[in-house]
Amino acid sequence: MDASPHLAARAVTRGHRPRAAAVAAAVVVAAFAAAASATATVLGASAPATFNSLDSLDRQVPDDPAGAGPPGSRGPTSFCNGPVSITATCPCYWRVQAESLVSGLSLDAALVLAETQPPETTEEDLEAAAVTLASLSVSGGVLAPLQDTEGVFLFRSRASIIRHPVTVVATATLQGGTGVGDNGACETILFMPFRPVEATCAVRDISIGGSGSRVATARGPAAVTEEPPAALAADLTEADVDDRREPRWMRDDKFESAQVSRVFGRIVGGTPLTDPEARRWVVKIYANRDDRLRLSCTGSAIGLRHVLTAAHCEITVGSVVGFLSSSRSEAGTNVTVVAVTGHPDYDEGTNENDVAVLGLADDAPGWPAADAEEPPPVVINRDAVVPADNSAARASGYGVITEGYGFGVGVARSVDTLVVPPDLCEDIYGGIETPNGPASEGHAPALMICAGIPSGGCDSCQGDSGGPLYQTTTVTTGGVTSTVSVIIGVTSWGVGCARPRVPGVYARMSAYAEWLDGVIGAPTSMRAAVA
Repeated sequence: MDASPHLAARAVTRGHRPRAAAVAAAVVVAAFAAAASATATVLGASAPATFNSLDSLDRQVPDDPAGAGPPGSRGPTSFCNGPVSITATCPCYWRVQAESLVSGLSLDAALVLAETQPPETTEEDLEAAAVTLASLSVSGGVLAPLQDTEGVFLFRSRASIIRHPVTVVATATLQGGTGVGDNGACETILFMPFRPVEATCAVRDISIGGSGSRVATARGPAAVTEEPPAALAADLTEADVDDRREPRWMRDDKFESAQVSRVFGRIVGGTPLTDPEARRWVVKIYANRDDRLRLSCTGSAIGLRHVLTAAHCEITVGSVVGFLSSSRSEAGTNVTVVAVTGHPDYDEGTNENDVAVLGLADDAPGWPAADAEEPPPVVINRDAVVPADNSAARASGYGVITEGYGFGVGVARSVDTLVVPPDLCEDIYGGIETPNGPASEGHAPALMICAGIPSGGCDSCQGDSGGPLYQTTTVTTGGVTSTVSVIIGVTSWGVGCARPRVPGVYARMSAYAEWLDGVIGAPTSMRAAVA
C-alpha cells in the first residue's frame, strides 16, 4: 500500500497516488507553517496544552465542520511550545508521529490512565489497561532522517489498538531541543491521533426504490455474528498480524505484501463481504509501481474482461486485478491488466470524471459467458433519478478500517450508508475550508453522489478508492427472477473518513454510462440485464 496522504491534507482522494520524493520536503515545510498558524492561539509556552478528543471525535461543533478535532488529533499541530496532551476514551486506535526540519530531536510519549474513568470500568480493566499503556508508551523515539527527503526528520510509532474501556491521557514531550529552527520559526509538528473503535453499522434495505431502513437479515449466507478469535487479543499491532499477509502468491520478490489485520471485519464500520454474488465482481487492484505490485485500490468487474475503477488510482498496464473466490476459505484468481482507459476529461484538481476502465488479459472468473442466458451479477446505472435522496446504498472495498491507520488493508468489506441530497452535501462541504477555498468547489452534483451517516462511523476510506457504491434491483431472464447489483457510484474522495456530518463523495455512474458502453463495446446498463 502506498504512503497515505500527508498529514496536512484535508480533502483527499481515497486511494494512494504515487508521488515524487522531491515534492515531499516542500509539502512538509508547508505543513509546519500551516500547523503553527492553526495552533498559534491555542498553544502556550507556559503550560502543557490539553485537549479532549471526545468533543470532536464523537460530536461535531459548529466551528469544526470538518471534524478536524483537537490539534494533533486529526492533523498536525505545532510542537515547539512544550508538551501536548490529548485525552480519549477507549476502546480506540492510537499512534504518535513527529516530523521536524531540526536535527538531534527525540520524542517521549507517555500513556497513562486518566483520573476520571467511565462508570462501567472495572478494577480488572484498569489493571489490564495499565500494563497495556506502559507497553505502548514511547521513550527516546529518535527523529531520524527521512529516506529520500533531505533535511526532514521523522519518528513514527506503530499503530496500536487499546481495547480496554478506559479513559487515557497521552502526553508527548520533545527532547533534545525546542523544535525551533535557526530562522526562529517552529519547524516541528506532532501528530498523535486517537480513533474510537467504530461500532458495526446497520444493514439497510439497499434496493432501488426501497426505504433505506435497517433490516435484520445478514449479508449473505456466510455472515457471522461473532468476531474471529484474532479480534479477542488484547493489543494487536500491525507487526503482530504481519504473518497474516494475503494472498500467498504476493510473497515472491516481485510483490510487496500489504500487512493485513483481521482484527475487525469492516471498512469503516462495515462487515466482511460475504455475499457470494458481490464476491464475484468486487475486486482488489495491485498497482504496478516500478515493476513492483502494491495493493492500491478497489474495482468492479463490469464485463468479461473489463474492470471499473477510479482515474485517480493511476493504474497502469502490468498491474494485477485480484478476484475473490466464491468461498472465503479458498484462494482467489489474479488477472493481469493489459489496457487502461481513463476518462478523457478527468480533472485531478477537482476530482471530476474520476473513472477509468481496465482491460484484462483473461476472462473474469465466474462471469457469465457472452452467450449465456444468466444475467450479469452487476450492471451500471444510467437512470438520472437513481439514487433517490435518503435511500440506502452499499460501499465495498479493501481499504483501511479507520482514518489515519493501516489496519485492515486487503480484506473485502462492505458498509451501508445513506444518499445525501446534493444541496445538503454542497452546504456541508461549503462549510469546510481548505487551502484552496471551500471544499464544495470540488463538488459537482451532476457528476458526483454524496453518501454517509449523519453520526459518522460508516464510510469508505483510503484503499477503497475505485470501489463500488451500489444498490440492487430484480431482473427476469428466461422466466427466472434474480437480484442484480446496480453500481450507482465509484468511490472518489472526501474529507477524512467516517467523520460526523461529512459524507463521502462518489463519481455518479449515470453520467458515465454511455462512455462506459463505448469503451467496453457493449451495454453495461440495467436494460442490458433484462434484454
